[in-house]
Amino acid sequence: MKGPIYIVLAILLSLSSAYASQIVSPELSERIATAEGGQFLRVKINLERQPDLAYLLDRVAGMNRLEKRKFVVTQLKAAAASNHAPVISLLEEEKTAGNVRRVRSLWLANVVAAEVTRSVIGKLARSPSVVRIDLDLYENALIEFPGNPNQTPDNLSPAMPDTVWNIDLVDAPCAWQQGYTGQSIVVGHFDTGVNYTHVDLADHIWTNAGETPNNGIDDDGNGYVDDYYGYDFANTDPDPRDDNGHGTHTAGTVAGDGTAGRNTGVAPDARIMSLKVLDSGGSGYETDVWEAIQYALNNGADVLTFSIGWLHYYNPDRATWRNLFNGVMLAGVSAAVAAGNEREHWISPTWLPPPDNIRTPGDIPPPWLHPHQTLTGGLSGVVTVGATNSSDDITSFSSYGPVSWDAISPWLDYPYNPEMGLIDPDVCAPGRNITSLSRTDTTGYVGGPMWSGTSMACPHVAGLMALMLSKNPNVSPAQVDSVIETTALELGSPGKDNDYGSGRIRVCDAINATPTGIGEQPSTRGVVSRFFLTVAPNPFSSRVEITIGLGPEAQQNKEYPRSVFVCDLSGRLIQTLALPRHQNTRYEAFLAWDGKDSAGIAAPSGIYFLKVAA
Repeated sequence: MKGPIYIVLAILLSLSSAYASQIVSPELSERIATAEGGQFLRVKINLERQPDLAYLLDRVAGMNRLEKRKFVVTQLKAAAASNHAPVISLLEEEKTAGNVRRVRSLWLANVVAAEVTRSVIGKLARSPSVVRIDLDLYENALIEFPGNPNQTPDNLSPAMPDTVWNIDLVDAPCAWQQGYTGQSIVVGHFDTGVNYTHVDLADHIWTNAGETPNNGIDDDGNGYVDDYYGYDFANTDPDPRDDNGHGTHTAGTVAGDGTAGRNTGVAPDARIMSLKVLDSGGSGYETDVWEAIQYALNNGADVLTFSIGWLHYYNPDRATWRNLFNGVMLAGVSAAVAAGNEREHWISPTWLPPPDNIRTPGDIPPPWLHPHQTLTGGLSGVVTVGATNSSDDITSFSSYGPVSWDAISPWLDYPYNPEMGLIDPDVCAPGRNITSLSRTDTTGYVGGPMWSGTSMACPHVAGLMALMLSKNPNVSPAQVDSVIETTALELGSPGKDNDYGSGRIRVCDAINATPTGIGEQPSTRGVVSRFFLTVAPNPFSSRVEITIGLGPEAQQNKEYPRSVFVCDLSGRLIQTLALPRHQNTRYEAFLAWDGKDSAGIAAPSGIYFLKVAA
């Protein structure tokens, strides 16, 4: 039997805007009720979703990875410039009256962030392009295990005296011996900052070639003054130096090169882009991370690593996080994210069981679905990482799945209980008693029980991604994920499970499985000759007419379409359209969609795909 043949055809459904009464979140309404008249509230303003993602998906097919990133960034910026203009105009007007400050257009998230007085919120809610206004969440997002000074350390004896045990365990030196060290790959590092003067990082820290440091001028005109080593988004200043220690430790596991005596990094020549998004106590705002992600894409990051995350207890904006990582995936950028350290109840009362045990954004779907994920749903851009010890046992703290998106609009996928949900994490890596770099001097190392967590596991996977890209710079996020998962050492239950994911990463196997040369890029254009589709009108408001027929290749092979599915941007099935039986090889059928889902409910405004299965 032939597998499904997908044709991606974007159709735009235009419906009425949301009611203003549904726009202001309950949390913000509570804060408004207690706020003083002139008090500034830090808010995020969600706008109608960009209508460009389907267009981008089709346009980037066949592009190399660098072309993808440039194209997606350019298009999303252009969409935001138009989409955000009315709201920013309103905010700038209120700014002159002293009611608004710090307005930011977050084009990757389709959000405008600002600090506003309560009098402005009602005006924003009446703007037709605004769909939700919420408080900007400030919480502790540091994924660290508090440690126990009395716990028995793992075996720290390395196979090589100058390489820490975890780097040997994942077999990173095998890749180095083949000439793959992460060279020329930029890793965007989202954490508490980096000790960029540490000798194990200093010669491969990313620097902004368009900026002259410490001259007080925005030389490259990117909106950030003196952002030479990256940027401190948590404190709004150009120096992303680590003031906690967590960030330098995780950066060292990505790219510490052993200059001071210990090889701590999986990809010792990868360049670290320092993006400080958490303050010295490990807390931060969601919008600061979103801004930092778009900074990373705008400045050439190839891989992103996040040893941070928001507990579901704090109600993070999961919909916007997922929308943002859809853009990251479309831009051809791979991302590794820590699952969290909430396996046990020690963090009570904020502890939650599955499907809410894994933090956001670690709960976001990956770019590739494992065959054991039989309940399918939309893809996105996150490879989630759990933590193991030196014996390849899951640690006592590593968060576990499944996760679910069945209550998060617009996706409503991966339902859990009685369904299986989304298996998470995707893979695991060493995360207990990890030795890495110190923030307090230029040659020091720190390790032991206090340095344990999925935070320590995640940068191993980011380093592996950098190694794979140094072998083939055009492998897609889906390829990167599939290779990492299918070459992992299977642990726990057979196949992919909610403790170990697909298993503990094996660097050498993943590198050997990475294709050489130009990576294969997913393309919808290769199947268009099999069928042709036309839709009219497009956009439409209540009914669209669809014509489907066989192209020459399909006629020759007698490949007849069996079903036509209407799906949203995430791949979630909205409606199945009935096809008349074919009569001959010159098949042609006329269909219509009334803009409703399978339950007869009108679908929201947006872009939809037609998928044709033969």
